[in-house]
Amino acid sequence: MKTDEKIIRLSDLVAYHHVKEVYKDSIACFRMDNSLVNIDTIPPAFADIFSFILVSSGAATFSINCATHTIGRGDMLLISPSMLVSVTGQTPDFAAMDLMCERSLFEHMLSTFTPYRSYSLFFCSAALPVVKLSETQAEDISASMRQISASTTRPCAYQEAIISHQMHTFLLQLLECIENSMAALPAAVSHAESLFHRFISELIAHYREEHCIEFYARQLCISATYLSRVIRQVTGKTAGYFISGLLYAEACRLLALTDKTVQAIAAELHFCDQSSFGKFFRNKSGISPQQYRTESPGQQAPGFTSACGTRT
Repeated sequence: MKTDEKIIRLSDLVAYHHVKEVYKDSIACFRMDNSLVNIDTIPPAFADIFSFILVSSGAATFSINCATHTIGRGDMLLISPSMLVSVTGQTPDFAAMDLMCERSLFEHMLSTFTPYRSYSLFFCSAALPVVKLSETQAEDISASMRQISASTTRPCAYQEAIISHQMHTFLLQLLECIENSMAALPAAVSHAESLFHRFISELIAHYREEHCIEFYARQLCISATYLSRVIRQVTGKTAGYFISGLLYAEACRLLALTDKTVQAIAAELHFCDQSSFGKFFRNKSGISPQQYRTESPGQQAPGFTSACGTRT
């Protein structure tokens, strides 16, 4: 599969998993279980998607920002674009509904309805964004997700309006549960955590063009020294770890899934020349970009090269 997409998008994910319940490459809602195509072959990756996973049976283990977490029946996992996520295992009876929404669409919905701002606070405040649902809450929300899933595959004159209203119903149902769970969270996210989340948001938007911490510090109106200290305090890692990890993942995706020349890829990722790009890539992978392209399997996960800086 070849694509010119610059980042991991919903269209990449649904194509890789052979998902059919998709509307205009912006919303997908589908059953997630052991029969889902390629469910176990995705190493950790950032995606430009918000995802809501409601477990109906069994349990699954996720790697989230390089930490392992297990969720079970009645758990709703909320995944944002700033999270490094993969599924690492599941029980034989694992089943869930997964609603995916392109970041731009979801953020537009957040900006147009004031109560939805609680979602942003929840993503920043929760160490692990899991909402524990009661049986009644899970049944109601699961029913809404099934309605959205069905509507994505039923073209009609009012399909977009129907899905929009169903999405609002789902989000409001979940919001009530989130606001109840937030009462048990700390009163406010720490200043350092807030800065780190803002850094990740800026990084996802600009990492292809801007490779230096100084740029992100200017965007956040702080010094590079202070930003570096905050990132290390929150994550134990450097800013360079995140910047180079995303660059490397995107380089691998472009090499494996497009026909662009190495020189064109170097220019697209704003390296000063092909030689500097080759040196960067070799330091990360141990091989040249051309060798990576030659050795890459014909059908890889779309862009799912580990952002931790290792080939998978």
